[in-house]
Amino acid sequence: MGFAFFKVPKHRVFDYKPRFYDPEKERREQRRRELGLADDDVQGENYQPGSIIRNSGMKARHDAFSQKMSKSRRQSRIFVLVFVGILCFLLYYLFYKSPAFRNLLFS
Repeated sequence: MGFAFFKVPKHRVFDYKPRFYDPEKERREQRRRELGLADDDVQGENYQPGSIIRNSGMKARHDAFSQKMSKSRRQSRIFVLVFVGILCFLLYYLFYKSPAFRNLLFS
């Protein structure tokens, strides 16, 4: 039975062909390998492709989050201090300056 109602798509193959080839760069890299010199910033023992990009994004998000949290903590502390100040002022006014409230309490 070679007849089918639906076509099954074939798997796709990744076929990368570099556009530019620099024979001088290739020669320099070959010479480095022969001498035992390695690019530490690009090819290290613990290097994983994409790790620099991933980690920098995480660090930026972490820094932004910590700045946001410190700002919100500061704002909440200021709010509490203002609230306590207003409360103290109202209590002072009610107990010491308001004769009507004083008469209610001590009569």
